[in-house]
Amino acid sequence: MEFRSALPTSNTRQQPRIPSRLDPISTRKRDESTPLGLDLKVTECQAEREQAFRLVQELYCRTGLSAGDPQGLRVMKHHLLDTTAVVVAKQQQRVSFTATLVGDGESGLPMEALFKAEIDAMRSGGLRLAEVSCLASRTETDDKRRCFQTLVQVIGLVIQTARRRGIDRLVLAVHPKHAKVYERLFGCERYSEVKQYAAVRGNPAILCVHDFAKLDQTGYPLFGQVYNPKYAPWQLDGAHMTDAEKRYFAQYLPAEDHQMVPMAA
Repeated sequence: MEFRSALPTSNTRQQPRIPSRLDPISTRKRDESTPLGLDLKVTECQAEREQAFRLVQELYCRTGLSAGDPQGLRVMKHHLLDTTAVVVAKQQQRVSFTATLVGDGESGLPMEALFKAEIDAMRSGGLRLAEVSCLASRTETDDKRRCFQTLVQVIGLVIQTARRRGIDRLVLAVHPKHAKVYERLFGCERYSEVKQYAAVRGNPAILCVHDFAKLDQTGYPLFGQVYNPKYAPWQLDGAHMTDAEKRYFAQYLPAEDHQMVPMAA
């Protein structure tokens, strides 16, 4: 089933609009945590990013989405670009949940290996896109409610980070059995048929989209939780990788990506 957007296709850029029913992003003290006792933010240093990449590799190996060393790091060439943000939830200085927001830039989007035609169609409409990728959690509790609350908070932080960066539409490659959750709770819509995704060892995937302009009008069940709590600018901006960090993480790139590592100016 293919989703067709009814939104205008003008190329005129406007500042991102935070939904009017909510207060603007507020400033908060750096030591203030969420009600779950978590520190949620865009990563600011190598140690945070390394924990996040290790967590993704560990989960992908455990669930059969990736081969290789489960103690290694899962790093994409897109991670080395300043248009990418790695989001984490930390508890007691340890990353327990992570997601990556890949802005459409010089290397495009990871999912173009599978959904290039669909991404090109959205680009042609003048939309600024970002992909949500590398979602992983460390589940050391049987409290499913708490795990779900953490997921919602991380997705909320990703969404608020994307809006701060002027993104119009988020795109996600998800397993078909998870698509209904994103549709029902986060207002996503399907934009493709099911395909086999080589990047995750041939597992099935479907393209879903989260369109800010449309969903600001229609809302969705978790709309309020996504936009609250409100995050301070430092939590949404994080810090770019240094050149030294890029060289360090480049050694973990898959062999086919080494030739595409961005060069320092």
